Amino acid sequence: MSAHVDKETLIVSIAAINHEIGTIQDMKAIRDIVRDKDEAVLIHTDACDAFGRIPLDMKNLDVDLASFSSHKVYGPKGVGALYVREGIKIEPIIYGQLSTQKLWPGVENVPGIMGFSKAVEVIHRNFRENVLNMSDLRDRLTSGILNSVDHTMLNGPLGDERAPDNVNISFLYCEGEALTVELSLNGIYVSSGSACTSRVLEPSHVLLAIGRRYEEAHGSLLMKITPFHTIADIEYVLDVLPGVVKRIRSISPIKPVKEVR
Repeated sequence: MSAHVDKETLIVSIAAINHEIGTIQDMKAIRDIVRDKDEAVLIHTDACDAFGRIPLDMKNLDVDLASFSSHKVYGPKGVGALYVREGIKIEPIIYGQLSTQKLWPGVENVPGIMGFSKAVEVIHRNFRENVLNMSDLRDRLTSGILNSVDHTMLNGPLGDERAPDNVNISFLYCEGEALTVELSLNGIYVSSGSACTSRVLEPSHVLLAIGRRYEEAHGSLLMKITPFHTIADIEYVLDVLPGVVKRIRSISPIKPVKEVR
């Protein structure tokens, strides 16, 4: 990363947690690299997937800007927050009707803001217990799938280097979109490919970047754990998923190569 920061760099923006494969970035190490290269370079973190999953102390992180999203903590959609470190000057990019703050014109979505505030309050109740429970459910789901379904690959790191809510597994000889449809018919809702790229049946650029082949990335499923899930939910997925994968593979034109002895 150090080689990419030079005198032309104005801002470095890093997602604190990768949404797709759950990698928790070492923001302090990134900050030190940037600060050593040039103190004037601004540091922004997309903390949307980190908020409510890992402890965030903005003072210790020492970033200049941080973004947060309401729906990521189960609040109303269309509401977010921007942390701006004291002393950092930013200008609006949209102008219009005056409002109570200078960065965004028009009337604020007060009900949405209040909903976001309440969601933040709820997600941080028993925070440590919630994170430990999500981590346990994540590991149960991950190991259960890898042990019960052949030709599977975990995408992303293990243990404390991974977000407590993230499970991303590639199912070889399967088409990811077909799996999402079949699972939804059983009340299990997951995403495939690049989750934020709507209507585009392309493999995740993140998985391709970490070395997965096209067909491995194309058969990936992203599953998210919430504080509201239970062991019974995980057991239901582990009961249904193997049969779904088997059926999709039975109609797939791509089959495992049988070993010739």
